[in-house]
Order: sequence, then structure tokens, then C-alpha cells
Amino acid sequence: MSIKDILVHVDGDESTAAGLALAIAQARRFGARLTGLFARNELYAPALMAHRPSDALLATAEAAKAAFAAATEGLETRWWQINHGGAEDMVAEAVFCCHYIDLVVLSQPASQGVHVPPLMVEKIILDSGRPVLVAPTDGKGAVLGQKVVIGWRSGKQASRALHDSLPLIEGAKELLVVYRRDLVTKDATTPAVNIIDHLLAHGLPAKGERVMTEDLGVMDTLLSRAYDVDADLLVVGGHVGKVLSFSGKAGAGTRHILAHMGLPVLFSC
Repeated sequence: MSIKDILVHVDGDESTAAGLALAIAQARRFGARLTGLFARNELYAPALMAHRPSDALLATAEAAKAAFAAATEGLETRWWQINHGGAEDMVAEAVFCCHYIDLVVLSQPASQGVHVPPLMVEKIILDSGRPVLVAPTDGKGAVLGQKVVIGWRSGKQASRALHDSLPLIEGAKELLVVYRRDLVTKDATTPAVNIIDHLLAHGLPAKGERVMTEDLGVMDTLLSRAYDVDADLLVVGGHVGKVLSFSGKAGAGTRHILAHMGLPVLFSC
């Protein structure tokens, strides 16, 4: 996949600054167009009932647009604006916009407070069908893809996340694949598939590491190993039921990573 069209969510203040910085860095890296998507809760009840934006929301959007233009000088950009500040409409329209993009960049939900619905980031990950790169709250838009940790299982979400990450991790210096089951099938009737071998074919310096923990302990292990190796990117598959199929509660794994991440994370479903 070639990354030529990137979308970043902005809401008009510092709560989305980390995502914007990371998106700008990727747009410069790939020579990509960057779209700023303004979406923010409407706090004025009469405007919600009338299904149209309040003057306050429109003023915030105009200020956000000006700040976006100043921050992205020299890049090819465009501006999309969601004027429906009600939670359900806003999330649905944000997901819709993401269908037309190569890469979506968002800020960690913990940084956004009351500005967007609490589960908007998770809904975009699960429903957009696009790779979603989430910036940690204190992220500065630094280079990523040099030291990478990938959470792996043989399933659709993890496979898509790994392959969606290939443009971001091209030229990586270190790549650790963390998995729970054996990488090579033990059934003699099945081809001896091996994700490490596949990554080596891409010229990536992949190494594998098996973990033995259960449930959300796997999520913590991924985050811990990423910290141990000073990774600049974690790659995982997101799933409405489970992440890496290790969590028993609906969405618990995705939510756990989103709540505790301290580095950029690429999710795909």
C-alpha cells in the first residue's frame, strides 16, 4: 500500500495536538496529502435539537482551520468539517469520511475529554476499514518505524495490521514479533507458514518472542516489551470482541491499549 492520502482528526485545541504532529510527520515522509477533519461535541442544547451548528462551534471550527493551515504550511492539504455535534451523527460521519483515506491519524482518547464521544476512536478503528495510527497524549510527531513491536496471531485483524504497517516500517532497524502460539504449524498436512519468514522476505530484521500470559496480560506484555526495546511503533489488530483474540470482554483489548499506550500504535481490523 502506498500512503498518499492521510486524514487527521482535530477538535480545535490541544487535545488533538499529538495526532496532528504525527500526521504532519507522516505526510512529509510520504509526500502525502493531509486532510484535517474537524469534529467536536456540540455543547449548546438548542443547536443539537435544531440539528445545526451553534455560532460557538462554527467559531471553534474556523480557529481550528486557521491553526491547521499554519501548522501544515508547505503540504498539500484540504479541510473537512463535521457540523453535526451530536455524538451519534458525529461518529457516523467521521467513520464515513475515513473510508476515502489511506491512513487515519487520531489522538489517544484519554487526551480528548469532553470534546468528542468517549468511544469515537474505538469506533473508527473498528468500523472504518482503514489502518488507524493513534498518537499518545504526549507524542511530538517524531520519526516512527525504526524500532517496531508487532502483536501477532494467525487471524484477519493481526494480518491486516501487519500488512497495513509495511509502508511505515520499511527500513526498520529492529522488529520484534510478539506471539502467543507457535509461529510454525505443527500439523504435517499443513504448509509450514511462518510470519518471521514472510517479514524476512520483505527485507525486515524480524525476530519472534512467545508470551505465555492470558487475557489482558498479553496487552500489558505488548506494551511492556515495546517499552523495554524503546520501540517507536506498536502494531496490533483491533477487533470488536478481542485484540489478538486474547481478551474475553468485548473490545477490552483494544480499549486497554488505547488507555495505557505510551507510544504510537497502528490498529487495523
